[in-house]
This record gives sequence, C-alpha cells and structure tokens, in this order.
Amino acid sequence: MRSILKLRQAFSVLTKYTKDHEWIKYDTQTKIAKIGITDYAQKELGDIVHVDFQKVGFVFKTHQSLGAIESVKVAADIYAPVAGEIVGINEDLKDSPNLINEKAEETWILQTKVQNEAELDTLLDKSSYDKIINK
Repeated sequence: MRSILKLRQAFSVLTKYTKDHEWIKYDTQTKIAKIGITDYAQKELGDIVHVDFQKVGFVFKTHQSLGAIESVKVAADIYAPVAGEIVGINEDLKDSPNLINEKAEETWILQTKVQNEAELDTLLDKSSYDKIINK
C-alpha cells in the first residue's frame, strides 16, 4: 500500500489558482506546468475570439503578462502565476480560441518550466479560490 501512495505522488498534478483567475497545473514528475484561465474567467469574458501569447523560450517573472485573451466584450491579459520559461503553446487556440469557452479548466494556453516550485505554495487551492468567486 505504501508503494502505491508513493507512486501516486510521483505522478501527481498539483492544481493552483490565482486571484486573477488563472489556473496552473504542475506535473511533479516532469516539472512542467500548464497555464489556463478558469471557468469563472471565461464566463466573465464571454465568447473568446482570439488568444495572443508570448513565444516558446520567453522567460518571465511572476505576475508578468504572458499574452492576452480577446472576447466580444473585452481584452484581458494572461498573467504568470509563477516565474518560469515558456516551453510550449497550445497551437489549437490559434484557429479555435473558443475551446477555452467550451472547457476552460481543461484547455491550457501555455506550458512552462517553473523556475521555483516554492512559488506554487503562495497560490490558492480550489476551496480558497471558490471562496473568492462565490463572495
């Protein structure tokens, strides 16, 4: 039983949230994180028509803009939950930005190499994030 728990921890994905309505899913094995926006954010934005993001290799600091999401209502920046480097972009969003509207919590925008794992501890867990959006 103990080895199963260790195995599960080795392959776990840690999900955290920001007050700016981004999520980050950090794979503890690969040390790669995916960043997206929350369902709450996509509902506030409305129909998303364009997603613009930095290129692979871009090194960024915490809270730095990584790009923008444009909707029929407004444009909003995507902010970095933690510092790191972009290692992948979701090419599907170039032609189908509405994927975020359909499945915001599953549709990642950028993949990043996290600079400092300890920064993840400063972010919100699901219940803390839910308290913010349900005020």
